[in-house]
Amino acid sequence: MSSILNNLSAIGASRQLSISGNQLGQVIERLTTGKRINKASDDAAGLAIANKLGADIKVAGQAQRNTNDGVSYMQVADGTLDSVTQLLTRAAQLAQQAQTGTISDSNRANLDAEFQNIVKTMINIGHNTNFNGQAIFTSVPQTLTVAAGDYGILNLDMQVLSPDAVTALGITTSNNLLTIGGAGTVAGLLTTALASVSTMRASIGASEQQLNATSDVLGIQVQNFTAAMSQIQDANIADEVVNLTKFQILQQSGTSALSKSNQNAQQVLALLQ
Repeated sequence: MSSILNNLSAIGASRQLSISGNQLGQVIERLTTGKRINKASDDAAGLAIANKLGADIKVAGQAQRNTNDGVSYMQVADGTLDSVTQLLTRAAQLAQQAQTGTISDSNRANLDAEFQNIVKTMINIGHNTNFNGQAIFTSVPQTLTVAAGDYGILNLDMQVLSPDAVTALGITTSNNLLTIGGAGTVAGLLTTALASVSTMRASIGASEQQLNATSDVLGIQVQNFTAAMSQIQDANIADEVVNLTKFQILQQSGTSALSKSNQNAQQVLALLQ
């Protein structure tokens, strides 16, 4: 039926042109942002999953940084105890020398002066060695948290060094090398102290290996979470380029069809002549 009130073909062409225009705009938006989902209406379920994966990535990434900080903490502790081992070794050498009867009391006093400096240095190390403002050698157990919430990331609570390093060594400024007997007592304490430090360093080494393994696992999780989110959220550029060409052609053909539909209405005038 021909009508001058309602040009149904033009209405249909206009509607299809609007649809292809919206689809073209969506394709351009995806190519511009690189994302398949730019708003909830693009894919509501996909957006919810992508948001959850995005949170997983952030939490796992922070957990990995916490773990790496823990490794650095351990490395500072181990390096410090290496210095303590050298000090204890020198002190043991002085104690051994002070036990011999071939040196005078004045010589022992000189040996004791160096020994007392070593003890004071170890006490200073024990009280003032810090990492990011946190004391390393303390009687309070240190807890390292590498995950939180329900994100499925490995949880690791670990005591770094529970005993105070200096107190545990059992050497104070009251010990001295002024006598053969005193030097013998110190020598025994130093043997125990060296064994204690070796045990501490072994514990630190084991904990550091555990942290490195945990960091590797967290890195794998970050990679997998990112890959999963990319599959859902990222635009397939090859497909979008194809769609861009398709909708550009539809826009052009739709515009042409709408023009033709408007011309058809003019034919009604021929009936009035």
